[in-house]
Amino acid sequence: MIQKLKNIFWHLPQSVFWNLYYSFPSRKLTLIGVTGTDGKTTCCTLIQKLLENSGLKCGLISTISSPGLHTTSPSPKILQKIFSDYQKLGYTHVVCEVTSHALDQYRYWGCHFKIGVITNISHEHLDYHKDINNYIEAKSKLFKQSSFAILNRDDEYYLPLKKMVKIPQITYGVKNNAEIKALAIKISNKSLEFSLNGEKYTTDSNYQYQIYNLLACYGVHSKLNLEREIYKKTIASFPEVKGRRENIENDLNINAIIDFAHTPNALLATLKSLRQTTSGQIIVIFGATGGRDKSKRPIMGKVVSENADIAIITADDTRNEKIEEINTHIISGIDLKKAIEIDILNPQIINPKIFHFANIPNRQDAFNLAVKISKAGDTIVACGKGHENTILHGHTEYPWSEAEAFRTAFRQKTENV
Repeated sequence: MIQKLKNIFWHLPQSVFWNLYYSFPSRKLTLIGVTGTDGKTTCCTLIQKLLENSGLKCGLISTISSPGLHTTSPSPKILQKIFSDYQKLGYTHVVCEVTSHALDQYRYWGCHFKIGVITNISHEHLDYHKDINNYIEAKSKLFKQSSFAILNRDDEYYLPLKKMVKIPQITYGVKNNAEIKALAIKISNKSLEFSLNGEKYTTDSNYQYQIYNLLACYGVHSKLNLEREIYKKTIASFPEVKGRRENIENDLNINAIIDFAHTPNALLATLKSLRQTTSGQIIVIFGATGGRDKSKRPIMGKVVSENADIAIITADDTRNEKIEEINTHIISGIDLKKAIEIDILNPQIINPKIFHFANIPNRQDAFNLAVKISKAGDTIVACGKGHENTILHGHTEYPWSEAEAFRTAFRQKTENV
């Protein structure tokens, strides 16, 4: 109730004011909104690239596109200024990553989306929304501000969401009947192939879950009546999204990847995809943010223990929580009867048939250990931080780079050989 009153009497008036201050700049732009638990940034980036390749001047508001912003959806003041600047610069379209918090707090009040897209709904932000029904309802608010909806037919919460969506819509999927359905999906070490409406498509982003992002973006592309050949050429070389499946080159023949996966669903999708293309073991470095949804932590531990070979549990943005408490929550989801904790004094003694884990509070130490115990052909995936260039402990933001953490660990291993 307190949050609802705050939204109405604090957040909403701010949105109204800044829309009036900048004279409703979004009305002069064609907006495309993307919401969902996972995949928003990837979809937004691909949609922007599709529109740019089609000759449209398209802006982007997302987690990684706006320097200096520490939230996915900026405050109304910043948001309306961005729209105003885009409009003055001659942009015609803007793709927006729209979070449940932003929708609940009226940050996009006064904005109308030509197309609203949802990627998926899974366990996240329940510290704020309290339960999954409130979370779904918050996500559905995007479609009350949209003319057309593109929904994931395979999503677990498709049916309850559909009941809340009252505008024209199409669906996409792989398993269930959908207007946009991928068939004959094939994954290799270098590509993902699929068939859609009798035509074959190939992308160099060879992750199983990527198919859903591709289908959602196809829906937007088609609704805007853009050329199909542009779509085919654009996805062939998938636009690079910093901190999302970002590969870090090294001379050790280790597949080193940075990914933003920070929810149980995202971790599951990432690890399952990596299993299809990894010849060796999968080592995952991850943690959970402090001061946020605690209920997802044991689920993350369970997911990783069932889908990776080795897990290094470490710090993410701890905020004002103790790292020991956060990691204990994660480890509580691991079946310790089927797992072995790594002996830090003899970390190389690993039984490949049993899941192993280590509790390493310092994130750089976690990278060092992961690289130390890895072998050629293994995959190390660092999850949770992605593109972010700081790590938050207490009230202090410390400089941080996942890529540099990998490079430091690689140097250390090379020097000790």
